[in-house]
Amino acid sequence: MNMYKKIACIGVLVILGLFCSVDIYAQQEQIGDKPYKQLLVEVEGKLRTGDFPGAIEKLDTILAQYPDAAEVHYAKALLFGQARNFDVAIPLTEKALELEPKNMLYINYLVELHKSKGDVAAAIPVIDRAIGVYPDNASLYREKMLLLHASKQSDDALKVYDDAVARFGSSDTLDVMKAEMLVDLDRKQEAEKILLPRVQNNSSLRQVYSTLGFIYMDKNSTKQAIQILEKGLKNTNDHLLYLDLADAYTTGKKDRQAFESLRKAFESTEVNYMDKHRVMFTLLSGKSALTLEQIQELANILVLKHPRIADSHVAKGDVLWRRGNLQEARSLFLTAVGINRAHVDAWRMLMNVEMALNEVDQAVDHGMEALEANPNNPMLLYFTGLAYMVKDDGENARKLMEAALDNSGEENTYLQSLIYAGLGDLYHKLGMAEVSDVAYEEAIKLDSTNVTAMNNYAYYLAERNDKLELAEKLSRQSNELEPGSSTFQDTYAWVLFKQENYKEALLWMEKAVRGSSPSAVLYEHYGDILFKSGNSKEALRQWEKALAMSEGSDIDVEKLKSKIATKSYVE
Repeated sequence: MNMYKKIACIGVLVILGLFCSVDIYAQQEQIGDKPYKQLLVEVEGKLRTGDFPGAIEKLDTILAQYPDAAEVHYAKALLFGQARNFDVAIPLTEKALELEPKNMLYINYLVELHKSKGDVAAAIPVIDRAIGVYPDNASLYREKMLLLHASKQSDDALKVYDDAVARFGSSDTLDVMKAEMLVDLDRKQEAEKILLPRVQNNSSLRQVYSTLGFIYMDKNSTKQAIQILEKGLKNTNDHLLYLDLADAYTTGKKDRQAFESLRKAFESTEVNYMDKHRVMFTLLSGKSALTLEQIQELANILVLKHPRIADSHVAKGDVLWRRGNLQEARSLFLTAVGINRAHVDAWRMLMNVEMALNEVDQAVDHGMEALEANPNNPMLLYFTGLAYMVKDDGENARKLMEAALDNSGEENTYLQSLIYAGLGDLYHKLGMAEVSDVAYEEAIKLDSTNVTAMNNYAYYLAERNDKLELAEKLSRQSNELEPGSSTFQDTYAWVLFKQENYKEALLWMEKAVRGSSPSAVLYEHYGDILFKSGNSKEALRQWEKALAMSEGSDIDVEKLKSKIATKSYVE
């Protein structure tokens, strides 16, 4: 369980609102207008036009004239903090706090900066200073507990709990915090003992029930977990518990009740969007027993309840795409990029679905539009290059895919492997066999599970009658990693055919034919293998099927006609 949760008094700050908070603070001080108020308005004007360097320069001008203006140091710290330049933001906030030691706004922001920097321990002295100023502020003790526990000082955190109880008295909130720490320390039995009395007293705090429910699920007491969570819903009416209840029902193999709980959570205006999005992401990752139809219903609710959030439309579009409703999915992805032009995944899915619809020109146009909004994004460069490749524009495809590789240095190896595999396909298409081989090998080196790279590399090696031992190894691995793919089975059959292992090749080809709607290429391969296996009559039938489906395929129609005419295999 992730015990450490941020307690931020400031929250996510909108830059253009910063100076409003400065003015409010000035009003609270009741000292009238600050002499630099108009200068702060000018700073705000620069921010509105995106002139951040100009805004910083103006703040420096103010500080040169008014070095003790705490709120100006703070405003400057906020700008650097939002830019994640913590080494500048932290000293600025320290200066603001030095000038006004009792300002809780500055205290909280300094704590948040240390957390965001990943130096949780550095925030503890800040809270200690605040407790010295505000010894009767219970929230500071709770924050100190969290910080100590997060920095692996759990024994000290538990002592702070004792101090807080002695000073402020026992409470549901403190008990939940202690219980969650004990759960993290794998002392779940102690945590259970703390929380059970709170349940018996009908606590109105959701976390009492969710933490206890987690403890019961962890020890496979699913029935108890469900009972506790249902009681929690009754006592708190906190709809976030529906998500915990769905987990409990799923653990207990009660899929219908799990879905009903998720549906209630998604329909609730009390459950925030991010919690719903997290669930939807899990469902779309395949970690669920729900059907696509049920996931579709949840996605529909998500769009209905949160129509202005791009991710809602992306999720629904993703489900529609998986269900084969490509035009509807395309419409959802278009809506998503209309809401948020910086949404890279929405652009990627839009281009993908357009290529699946054979609307390649649209995919190219949307790729270029996406790159205008997200310059040099490697994922978008790759997919736009892919669209050009489908369009048979090798020059532009190469330019964009190589640019994708050049810009992928900071990306994960999965994306880099994807780009190298795409370049392997492209270089093969351009007749650059040696470079293509290197690209495929790099793709597989970066991601040993890149089955598409393995399959394509193996197939092209077989077509060239080159490195057949390597081709057999790669094709076998791709089938082991993804055993249900008829495409991969066809490739393996073809590699075996090239190795003159006709008996095994026939078994794999029959498996490929049974598991798919065969293509012209697959039928031709089937015929070739049948002929070499001694069944020329059946081979002829498969070649004729291939010819009937040959329009728009990559097969050599003249060679196929020659096979049919001579009733024999043609090399």
